[in-house]
Amino acid sequence: MKQYLVLDLGGTFIKYALMGADGSFLKQGKKQSPLSCMDDLLAAVESIGEEFKGEYQGAAVSMPGRIDTKNGIAHTGGSFRFIKDAPVGKYFEKALGVPVTAANDGKCAASAEAWSGALSDVDNGAVLVLGTGIGGGIVLNKKVWMGSTYGAGELSVFSANLWKLSEGMPNFGKDNKEAVWTSYTSTTGLLRLYAKCKGLPEEDHGVDGFRFFEAYDAGEPEAAEAFEEFGRYTAAGIHAVQAVLDLQRFAIGGGISARPEVAEKIRRCVDRQFELIPFSPFGKPEIVSCKYGNDANLIGALSFHLEREGK
Repeated sequence: MKQYLVLDLGGTFIKYALMGADGSFLKQGKKQSPLSCMDDLLAAVESIGEEFKGEYQGAAVSMPGRIDTKNGIAHTGGSFRFIKDAPVGKYFEKALGVPVTAANDGKCAASAEAWSGALSDVDNGAVLVLGTGIGGGIVLNKKVWMGSTYGAGELSVFSANLWKLSEGMPNFGKDNKEAVWTSYTSTTGLLRLYAKCKGLPEEDHGVDGFRFFEAYDAGEPEAAEAFEEFGRYTAAGIHAVQAVLDLQRFAIGGGISARPEVAEKIRRCVDRQFELIPFSPFGKPEIVSCKYGNDANLIGALSFHLEREGK
C-alpha cells in the first residue's frame, strides 16, 4: 500500500504521521512549531521528512490561513504571520522531495468528516470545530467548498449582531465582541459567557474548559446558565446558516465536543429554535458529534492529497 507523510502545522506543535492510503496511521509524532520565519519552518518540515526518508511517496499539509489548495498558495498563514501570498506547495515539495498538497486546517477537518466520518453519508453538511474560534468548513455535494477567495466556512466572523458589525472591528477579537458568532459559539465564547455570569472580567478571567465543566458537573447555577446561553446562540447561528445553505447535518468537533453534553445541548437548542420559528422556509438539520478528534486535520489533509492524485 502506498504511504504518505502528513503534517498538521499548528501554532504550538507540528503533528505528523506516516499514513496509508486508507487513512490508517502507521507512525506518529510531534515537534515544536517554529513561528520565527519561513526558513525555520521549512527546516522543521525537512527534518521530519528525513525521519521517514524512503517511506513515503507523497505528502500532505494541514495549516492555518487562507489557502489556495489547487495552486499551492498560502495567502495568509494564521499563527505563521510571516506567510503572505507564499507558494508553500513548491516550498514543501522542495523540502520533502515528493508531491505535496496543502490545505486549510478547518477545511481539512471538514474533509475528514466528509471522507469517512460524520458527514460521509450526506451530500451537504458543515463541521463546527469549537476552540479558540470556530474552525471547520462547509461540504456541498460531498466536496469541501473553498469559496471564491478560499475563505468559505470561516464562521468565526459570521454575524451575531448586524448593527454591531456595521460599526466595524479594528482589532478583531479585542473589541466589539458582540458582533460575531465566535464570541458565543466557541470554547472561548462559552468561557466568556460563564465569566459574565460569575461577575468575572471577560478577559483574563482565569477559567479554562476543565474548570468550567467541573463547575457544571457540580451543579453550579452560573455554569448551567452559561451553557444554556451558549446552546441558544449556537442554535440561532445554525438557523441563520441554514437560511443560506440548507444543509442536512452539522457535525460538532473541538476539544469540548468530547463531552457528549455539548452536541446534545446544541441539538436540543436547535429543536427549540425551529419551534420558535415555525415558518422557517427550510428544514431542520441533524446535529451530531464529529467522528475524528485531534487526528481530523491529518486525515483530511491526506484526503485532499488523494483527491489530487485521482484516488
